[in-house]
Amino acid sequence: MDIRLPQMPFKFQTPDGLMEVTVRSGHKQDKPETRQLFAAAAAFIGHGPRALERIQLTPNAKTHGEVMKTLVTGFKVNPAAHDKDSVNYRVLHALCTAQGVVDLDN
Repeated sequence: MDIRLPQMPFKFQTPDGLMEVTVRSGHKQDKPETRQLFAAAAAFIGHGPRALERIQLTPNAKTHGEVMKTLVTGFKVNPAAHDKDSVNYRVLHALCTAQGVVDLDN
């Protein structure tokens, strides 16, 4: 499914809590080559055991602006690729059906 967000930052409610789509450095401690890459992710912003846990939404890109443009012009998500009982499925499904999100497939 291809969707686009109405604006950034974008907050939405999931069965697991309130989330916000953010763009951050894709840097991983064990992969120094990712130091200068960026990606969008949905991050839990409420209190609790999942606070600040992130679910990556876009592939890594070279610039922050490139990721932002992807979010507001369109990107692919596939909730069906995850087990229906998983957090990833619930978050992606909630994002696809959140108020304001545009379904580009229709």
